[in-house]
Amino acid sequence: MLRQAIAKLTKHTAIYALAEQLGRLASFLLLPLTTGYLSEGDFATRELLAVTLAVLAQVCGINISAAMSRLYFDSADPARRRAVLSTAVATVSASAAIAAVLLGLLAPWWANWLPSEASDLPRLAQIALGIFVFQTVRELQNKVLQTQERSALFGVLSVSKLVFEIVAQVVALVHFEAGLPGLLWAVLISEALFALLSTAVNAPSVGLGFSGAVLASLFAYAAPLIPNGVLQFCLHSLDRYLVGAVCGPEQLGLYALAYKLGYVPNYLVLGPFLLIWYPFVFSVVDPQRQRELVARLTPLFLLVLTAAAAAVALFAEELVHLAATRSGFHRAWPAIPWIALGYWLWGLFQLLQTGFYAVKRTSRLPALTAAAALVNGFANLVLLPVLGFQGAALATVITFAVLCVATHALSREIYPLDIHWRRVFAPAALAVLATAAALVPAWPAGAPLAAIKLATLLVWAPLGCWCATTSAERRAALQWVASATRRAG
Repeated sequence: MLRQAIAKLTKHTAIYALAEQLGRLASFLLLPLTTGYLSEGDFATRELLAVTLAVLAQVCGINISAAMSRLYFDSADPARRRAVLSTAVATVSASAAIAAVLLGLLAPWWANWLPSEASDLPRLAQIALGIFVFQTVRELQNKVLQTQERSALFGVLSVSKLVFEIVAQVVALVHFEAGLPGLLWAVLISEALFALLSTAVNAPSVGLGFSGAVLASLFAYAAPLIPNGVLQFCLHSLDRYLVGAVCGPEQLGLYALAYKLGYVPNYLVLGPFLLIWYPFVFSVVDPQRQRELVARLTPLFLLVLTAAAAAVALFAEELVHLAATRSGFHRAWPAIPWIALGYWLWGLFQLLQTGFYAVKRTSRLPALTAAAALVNGFANLVLLPVLGFQGAALATVITFAVLCVATHALSREIYPLDIHWRRVFAPAALAVLATAAALVPAWPAGAPLAAIKLATLLVWAPLGCWCATTSAERRAALQWVASATRRAG
């Protein structure tokens, strides 16, 4: 059963990793271009608009899509499932469109409150609101495909969008030299095109139906998630406003770049995994078996996340030099290891909170997130004046560590998990020590730093795997490798 579970998760996760996460990584792939054509201030403005729209998505009920995935499996009746999908899509799409129109009309008033030096900020905000509407529709349609486990079609649409959006942004920046406005218009056109295309593809299985009873069920499940989503925005993005206000737009631009690079393990590992994790967990009917699978898979997943985070932390300076064309951006690299560590803790939190969703006790999540948001705000206000933008990165680690401890304590009451914590933390502790050993010492001039970092990662890999797995799992892995080798031969 465990092998089948891992195979199913691996199959869908691999497709999603090559699809949606490549789309998210488009911004990373374009960093040498955007940092060459945008100043630190423009880069900061784009980040502020992005995080402002992220909180708007939470207010408009994007988390109803999580309820859609959960309630979809409550019944095998095709009509009921269709009603769940169509009601969720119609509700969130309508709320996003209404909010965008109202905020677009008021943009000259509220946009200038953002800590940005852009003179045309209200117009940029209006373009961004257009992006928000079509992006919301496209993400809802993607969630439908994920819920129905139509990963191949999901992959085709996502990769196509990636290619189109990259081309559009390159044309806007290089050919038209349109700067930040052109970049936003390119994204808007791409989002609109693929929102319409994915809607057409899903039309036969979603339809145009609406059910008040289904909406009530969706809202009952998702209502706690809406304030929780806003509060999670504070966890992930409030620091952007604080860095801009306390340290200025230039340091915000540096922090935005560091954040994108430190977040790469989430793009590569956590994001694809979570796309299938909750539908997979909900599809396991037996509660005891469900908890056993969550507990056994947790150390294995976190081992993969640890490897990705360690690689990003070790090569943080090289990544910044590779990603940023302007030399002014190169000062961002010291914050990256802290951000990578913080988001390793965020990955742990995602697994610890699984129980709240599985037993439909999501009402506890807003209180947890609110407490963590207060910790984040306080830590930033204390650390930013002393450490600059690097203080925000350290505050991220502190915040998510507190959140993990609190979530574990509360979730044990309703969804006890027998997790082998040594298998979780031993590989992570070894990775932290190895990274510190490679980065902290003042190596002599001319030392082969890249080779030292690579050797550090290669030494950690077998030790981490040994600590994270049981003897039975190691034997099964060796048998699988031997069998694959024989088939290949």
